[in-house]
Amino acid sequence: MSKKVYLDPGHGGSDPGAVRNGLREKDLTLAIAKRIEKILKKDYEGVQVKLSRTTDKFVSLSNRAKMANDWEADVFVSIHINAGGGTGYEDFIYNKLSNSSTTAKMRDTFHKEVVKEQSFWRNRGKKKANFAVLRLTNMSGILTENGFIDTKSDANKLKSNTHLNRIAKGHAGGIAKALGLKKKSKPKNSTSSSKKSSSSSKKTSTSKSTYTGNSIVDYLKSIGEDSSFNHRKALASKHGISNYTGTAAQNTRLLNALRGNKTSTKATTTKKYTPRTFKVGQKVKIKSSAKKYSRSNVSIPTKYKNKSLTIQQVGKDDVLIKELYSWVRKSDTY
Repeated sequence: MSKKVYLDPGHGGSDPGAVRNGLREKDLTLAIAKRIEKILKKDYEGVQVKLSRTTDKFVSLSNRAKMANDWEADVFVSIHINAGGGTGYEDFIYNKLSNSSTTAKMRDTFHKEVVKEQSFWRNRGKKKANFAVLRLTNMSGILTENGFIDTKSDANKLKSNTHLNRIAKGHAGGIAKALGLKKKSKPKNSTSSSKKSSSSSKKTSTSKSTYTGNSIVDYLKSIGEDSSFNHRKALASKHGISNYTGTAAQNTRLLNALRGNKTSTKATTTKKYTPRTFKVGQKVKIKSSAKKYSRSNVSIPTKYKNKSLTIQQVGKDDVLIKELYSWVRKSDTY
């Protein structure tokens, strides 16, 4: 029989949750929940997954519990980010449950798997609390607090996709272990798909483009070609650009090569690239082609694109936009 997992990304909409260090709790919880859903559906058999919200919208605590109850979920997992100057991970169950209850035993299994994957910060332990979503849900409920948004070291981890993926992997593994989910068997032969990928990477569109900008990604999109990093790397190798990592200079050389300009394999023959400057207080606009924020897997709302916005902080490859409280890639601005 299929198991039902109800994921509850904390906060949302008019309720941002904790905000600090250029991060908003509501963005992080949604990004983690979507990753958990993807892992469960991809790696495990006999599992259904629902989220209390899939976009940045406000959902009351009572409605979160009601939707899970109406769906008759087998487990309810509410994802949060902590605040208050501490560090590390902790999880909660309803405070009126005994340590021998089904929920407590399920949480013991879940907790063990999560902290094993989230070994990059302190284990604050298994706790109990009178949280509304734990009190109002009929099924076993667990609420997790993943790092402290107002502690610099924790916040830096929460800005990393690698760490967000590990947080999600720990949650998914804990849920699977607690519910006794069976892993899907891997396909025996993936030769055809790898051949397809290889052949597609060798294709180079001969379509002409009217695009006159300096973005290799936008140029490839303008000629209807794959703009992913792997495809750009394959194109770079084909045009004599070795050790491609996606630097500005390499992208300029690749763009010139695809446009038919003369490109030598020697760096000395390329036109010197002068990077754009980014300063605090400077006004920039987000390109219409920009899709997601740089430090969370959340889509950038269309209403913020092509509007004058203020840089609040400058990172290596991205900038913190004051009006959005979020980081945007430098390459997605103009």
